[in-house]
Amino acid sequence: MKLYQRYLLAPLGLFLPLFLLAFSGLYLLVEFFERLEDLLYAGGRIDLLLLYLLYRLPEILFQVWPPAMALAALVSLAFLSRGNELLALRSLGFSPWRLITPYLLASLTLSFLVSGLLAVTLPASTYRALYTWEVRVKRHRPATLLASGRLFFSGPDFMLWARPLEPGGELLADLLLVKKKKDQPEAYIYARRARFLRKKRWQLEEALVAERSQNFAPKRYSSQELDLGFSPEILLSIKRPLKALSLHELLARYRFLKASGLSPAAPLAEIFYRFSYPFLAPLLAAPALLAFLSFRGKRALAKGLSTGLLLTVLLYGFFILLKILAARGHLPVWLATLLLWTSPLVFAIFSLRKTY
Repeated sequence: MKLYQRYLLAPLGLFLPLFLLAFSGLYLLVEFFERLEDLLYAGGRIDLLLLYLLYRLPEILFQVWPPAMALAALVSLAFLSRGNELLALRSLGFSPWRLITPYLLASLTLSFLVSGLLAVTLPASTYRALYTWEVRVKRHRPATLLASGRLFFSGPDFMLWARPLEPGGELLADLLLVKKKKDQPEAYIYARRARFLRKKRWQLEEALVAERSQNFAPKRYSSQELDLGFSPEILLSIKRPLKALSLHELLARYRFLKASGLSPAAPLAEIFYRFSYPFLAPLLAAPALLAFLSFRGKRALAKGLSTGLLLTVLLYGFFILLKILAARGHLPVWLATLLLWTSPLVFAIFSLRKTY
C-alpha cells in the first residue's frame, strides 16, 4: 500500500468502529426496550433476554454494516478536508477518483470478510434467537425440536428424524420414520428426500421401507408415494424464517417452490439480499464521496457532508425498496440486481463530472 493511501485510510480505523458500535448499540437499545415488556409479562429471566440479544448480534452486524462503512468513509474524508489535506492533494494533481479509490477498495475487502463471517454465523444465530425468545422466554412448547438444522418429532404412533430444507416443513432430507403400534415398531422408512404432496401423503426419493407384515424385509424405491401419517402443519410449531436458512437451504426452498408451481420470489429475493447486502457499502460510499469532493468554498465541508449523507440515505432506502418489491414478486430479481448496480453508478458519474 502506498504512503498516500495509508494516509487517507488512517481516519477510517477510528471512525469505522465508532459507527459500528453506535449503530449496533442503538439497534440493541431499541430491541432491549421493545422486548422488555414482553419479558416481564411472560415472567422470563433477564439473562435470557441478554442471551437473545447476543444471538441477534450477527443479524445486527448484517443490518448496520453497509451504512456504517459508507458513513465512516465519508466522515474520514471530511476529517482530512477539515485540515486542508485534501486541498494539498488536489493541488498536487490527485484526481477525485484517485482519492476515493482507497476507501472503495477497503470497503470491498472488508465486505468480503464480513460476508464470509455472516454466511457461517447468521442462519444458526437467527434460529437460536428465535428459539430462545419463543420457547425459553415466552414458553411456547413446540412439538418439535430443531437443533443444528435437525428435526425430531414424536407423534402418537410414529417417531421422526429429518433435516428440514425449507421453513414450512414441506421438504425434508435424510428422513427416518419409525411407525409403531402399542410401543412396538410396525415399519421403518428411510428416504433421502421427502416432498409433501397433499393431506398426509409424501413423495419419497431413494427410499428404503421395512414393514412388520413383510418380516421387516427391506424394499428399495427410487421414487414412491406413501401415507406417512402426518402433514407439515404439525411438524413445525416454530417456523424457521427465510433469514434463518443457509444458502443451501434457500436454494432447496427455491427449487421446491418452483417444482410445485408456486412463486419462488421470496427465497430468490432472500438469496439476492444475502449476496448483495454486505457489498452495498462501496455502492453507497462511491456517490457520497464524489459528491463531497464536488463542493468548493467556505461551506464546502458542511454542504459536502450533508449531500453525502442524503445520498447514502436515499440509496439505502432505494435498495430496501428493491428487496421488498422482489420478495413480493412485483419486481424480477434480475431487474432488482441491475437497478442496484446501475443507480449508484449514475449518481457517481454525475458527481464525478462536477468535481472537475
